[in-house]
Amino acid sequence: MLGIRSSLTLIPKLPARQIGLVNVPLKSLTLKNCIHTKNIDVRIRPIINNLLLKRTFMSTNVKHPRWDNRIFYADSSDRYTRLNRFQQFNNNGNKEEDNSVRNVTVVGLASMVGIYFGSQYLFDYVPIFSYFKTHPKSFVYALLGTNLAIYGLWQLPRCWSFMQRYMLLQKSRIPSYWSIVGSAFSHQEFWHLGMNMLALWSFGTSIATMLGTSNFFSLYMNSAIAGSLFSLWYPRIARMAMMGPSLGASGALFGVLGCFSYLVPHAQILLFVFPIPGGAWIAFLGSVAWNAAGCVLRWGSFDYAAHLGGSAIGVLYGWYISKQVEKRRQERFERETRWLR
Repeated sequence: MLGIRSSLTLIPKLPARQIGLVNVPLKSLTLKNCIHTKNIDVRIRPIINNLLLKRTFMSTNVKHPRWDNRIFYADSSDRYTRLNRFQQFNNNGNKEEDNSVRNVTVVGLASMVGIYFGSQYLFDYVPIFSYFKTHPKSFVYALLGTNLAIYGLWQLPRCWSFMQRYMLLQKSRIPSYWSIVGSAFSHQEFWHLGMNMLALWSFGTSIATMLGTSNFFSLYMNSAIAGSLFSLWYPRIARMAMMGPSLGASGALFGVLGCFSYLVPHAQILLFVFPIPGGAWIAFLGSVAWNAAGCVLRWGSFDYAAHLGGSAIGVLYGWYISKQVEKRRQERFERETRWLR
């Protein structure tokens, strides 16, 4: 079971004026070809006069001063409404902070270094976390609960402005540095949450027991941050005109999968109930090929760049941990055979 990162979907032929993409009278324009990838990449191609809407649908100037219960209680079959109902409260007139991708990258890399060197101290000396040092599976369950709680907050209309700022990774405007972490714990749809949490439970409990809680925490968080950074840089490197926001734990989960597959390459992996031939490492390489093809061909609605970012960190952790294990094994062998020399 592999984790995925969800993207927001626009319904074909949905009138542009209805969803607030433009604030000028448009009588005949429709949004027809709406293409997105993982962290919610959206490109819009209008039909008439070759007009290009150069804003992401998250960056509208339309203001909604009060709650519209009709949107909250709208028909659940309307996927656009179900996924994006919180956007009615987006208000760019408040001059919110807009952090550059470069600054976010610096903060993200610094956070990764701090997490790597500080995680051991965190689980050794901080009372709230010290319990999990001897209960690694409980820490995985705590992560499951955290994701579930944040999913619950998405169901509360009064939380949407907070969630949009801190729990959603936007590409064109980054109001908070925390979004590179918060988006990795955020899910809007139950199927998305369920699939990712099943993957976390399947691989997380095993790898957390193998590595220890502090190492697992470092792996999980740094994979999540790397996934967000890859997701931010990909549209700029690929020169994609329209990119929407993204969310989901898949960057962190692909990091967990990458580390697990590197350390236990022949472990049996099941896709639902079907075994994948070749073991964990072959399955992981297949996922990397799929994500790389998704980045190049831009198919589907997944944030393939975030998947690749998390995968890279997972393999790096697996390589480093294997080297440390081999080094300790060699030192122990030399101590035990020293008397024979």
